[in-house]
Amino acid sequence: MPSAVTAYYDPILEVHLRLPVTFAITYCFYLAPQVPEEARRLFDAAAANAGISTQGITDLAGHRINAIAWFLSREWGLDELEAAIRSALEANYEPTWDRARGEFTWGLGLAETYPRGQYNGFLAAAEVVSASAWARVSEAPLPKQPGLVEGVDFPTVALAEAHWEKDRLRLRLHPQSDEVLGQPTRFRVTGLDDPDRWRVEGDARLASRAGDLVVETSVRDHRLTLRPAE
Repeated sequence: MPSAVTAYYDPILEVHLRLPVTFAITYCFYLAPQVPEEARRLFDAAAANAGISTQGITDLAGHRINAIAWFLSREWGLDELEAAIRSALEANYEPTWDRARGEFTWGLGLAETYPRGQYNGFLAAAEVVSASAWARVSEAPLPKQPGLVEGVDFPTVALAEAHWEKDRLRLRLHPQSDEVLGQPTRFRVTGLDDPDRWRVEGDARLASRAGDLVVETSVRDHRLTLRPAE
């Protein structure tokens, strides 16, 4: 079982920086969809060295490593390990809903004004990933889309759903909080061949401006469908 990993190697200066195998968990995040067998071998060694097991987590200060370990345990369907990691993080990482801002974050015991972005990013990914999802997303070719949604008034409103189904664009808008309900908002869809031909199903108005399709609506939890006129 490996005991160290290479952080970088410079063959010109002959500098080889080695780190304890614990740090391989960060590499495993990127390796998992590409070489899953090698990633799993590294992960097992790194987790053992970091004190991450079905019994819990020894070092709760390793925020990024622990978050990635949670992510990979879900990606690989390691249910017993995932349950142990999740239990430890939920008990110690201060999961918090800010209802006024409409945000869910982890404080991580850092006593910072703003939640730490990189750590929260990995934790959020772990919260939503399902088995093999990371591999499927990484392997799938990027689909050619008819248009792109831009200019959303985030965080006042977020797109809880945005995807194309053949020639229809399905959208779901979600407000930041109750305080912003009913406010007017707008966004645009770029890259459409003929914006004047599009129609909307739902509570919104469309306009064609400078080659873009502009959608005007209000801030609330509702769905819209954009489609070309028949």
